[in-house]
Amino acid sequence: MAAIWRFFVSFWKWILIILLVLLILLAGGAWYLSSRWKPLLDTQLKQLVLNSSDSLYRVEYSDLKINLISGNASLKNLKLIPNENRYRELEALKRAPDNMYNLQVESFDLVNFHPRKLYDTRKLNVDRIVIDQPKMIITNKRQPYNRQADTTAKKTLYEMISKSLKEVRISDIQLKDIDFVLINKSTPTEKKTAIKNLNLTVTDFLLDSLSEKDKDRFYHTRNVDVELKNYKIATADSLYLLRFKSVKFSTKGRSLVMDDARMEPRYKIPAFYRKVKMSKDRFDIRFNQIVLKGIDLEKLKQEQRFFATRMVLADGKVGIYNTNALPKKVTNKTGKFPHQQLQKLALDLRIDTLQLRRVQIAYQEFNNKTGKTGTISFANTRGAIYNITNDRPALAKNKFMRAELSTLFMGKSNLHVTFNFNLTDKNGAFTSTGTLGAMDGRALNQVTNPLAMVSVQSLNVKKLQFNIRANEKVARGTVRFYYSDLNIQLLKIDDETGRLKKQGLVSGIANTFVLNVGNPDPKNNNVFTVGNIYFQRPPSFAFFKFYWKSLLEGVKESVGVSREKENRIKNVVSKVGDVVSGVKSDFEALKEKMRDNKLERVKKRELKKKEKKAKKAQEEEAKELEAKADSTASEG
Repeated sequence: MAAIWRFFVSFWKWILIILLVLLILLAGGAWYLSSRWKPLLDTQLKQLVLNSSDSLYRVEYSDLKINLISGNASLKNLKLIPNENRYRELEALKRAPDNMYNLQVESFDLVNFHPRKLYDTRKLNVDRIVIDQPKMIITNKRQPYNRQADTTAKKTLYEMISKSLKEVRISDIQLKDIDFVLINKSTPTEKKTAIKNLNLTVTDFLLDSLSEKDKDRFYHTRNVDVELKNYKIATADSLYLLRFKSVKFSTKGRSLVMDDARMEPRYKIPAFYRKVKMSKDRFDIRFNQIVLKGIDLEKLKQEQRFFATRMVLADGKVGIYNTNALPKKVTNKTGKFPHQQLQKLALDLRIDTLQLRRVQIAYQEFNNKTGKTGTISFANTRGAIYNITNDRPALAKNKFMRAELSTLFMGKSNLHVTFNFNLTDKNGAFTSTGTLGAMDGRALNQVTNPLAMVSVQSLNVKKLQFNIRANEKVARGTVRFYYSDLNIQLLKIDDETGRLKKQGLVSGIANTFVLNVGNPDPKNNNVFTVGNIYFQRPPSFAFFKFYWKSLLEGVKESVGVSREKENRIKNVVSKVGDVVSGVKSDFEALKEKMRDNKLERVKKRELKKKEKKAKKAQEEEAKELEAKADSTASEG
């Protein structure tokens, strides 16, 4: 924002200077009606640009026409051309500016500059100036000596023109289809940013002895409207495109409006993760409108401090996707809570109120073990964040950033959450409270089935209240969870099919001996269990992971799973699992033995059949031999 603002101001200042140079020369030269006035005006114009820029720039144009009867004038193919050799000389002398400009203008038209009034009063009044298709190339190379305080008194714009004119007033200035290119040579690798389809309209420009100090004017104007259409730019990591259907800025309204603002991934999910090669959040963000109101233009212009009274994010969708199929890059995220990062911004910032209106948020994660994707959703999120600042005077008055947010959790239940962030605490201290309303707990299966392999068979959530006191080291607090009819089914991956299947025995043990069926618990004299939060943050945990993990500690204790009981459950489940595995193994061995015995019996039966068949064959053979012998004897 600050960089864009600096270049916009620099761009506008040069436009003003060029306008004034042309208007001064027009005032002085319009009365040369002889054939000599054009060459003389041309010479004066070029010399004035050379002198005023310390020989860094020269000006060229193809044709200048002035009609004193109609009061119109036009200039064609205007060019402001930098001298790179002179820039290097100024660098050696430590007088070179940070920015070098190359400007081309297709046509420059003045409509009704009131020649008679100019001649009588030395006041130049112009009804309209139209600058068509200006092309600006800005080369930025920050010079360290320009960071030092400049004590040299500089001439104001009025002092520059006062010898020729008493006043310059222009009712309307239009710059159409600006083509803007920024070449950044201040970084190790040269970067280029291009902006096209930029329109700028100026209303009521006045330059006289008093306009410099007029608080209602911005650079001598009543209003400057800037409109940028169909703008897009890639992020530094080249993973996303930032897109805006239109960006509109008004100095009179002190507002900035961005329509159809998007941060879109440049790659679909498989290609995205092939490129990053790690588990990493993939964002898809869009808002129908982003509005900044009450921008303090004087502080931005004079002190490069961005102050605004209100920011609105309206009608948006925030999609976040991740996967555990790839390794995670473990980094230390200490000191990187949102309010800590705010204090590290180079730009002094203060936004009194940030409003969220009708924002849909969804987090999805793919579980490689189950092959399924879990989803947590927050529908119709709305609310406000107050006192977003890193400005020291503002922090001295109020060191807390406060957030009040409401949403529809899983599209089923109202959730209201508050945060209070201590902006000056070195450990990132914050507090949070929240209330979740009634809902059917089976809605949680969208996330528990694929990610935790737990199916909620029944759960009647009546209310959940929590409070958290935390910093970047530890979270403490309590959870009060009112519910009834809790029944879960633990799941596991079937080795043969790869699908989720029920663990009936272990689930029964959990429901009967571990979990409280309700809170208050009807099986324990309606005793109510308060869930205590004590969670030490691992250095790799980011803010929101730390936050919900802390909350989960309190929820688990509320349903009867304290830290001690959880360890016992793991041992019991392990033992039960061993017993079940042993029984299953013995049963499989018995089945195998039974199969072997059956095969043995079949073999014996087959052998007996063969022996019986062989014996019968022998008997028949003996009978045949006996019959032959009897026959032989009778013949003898």
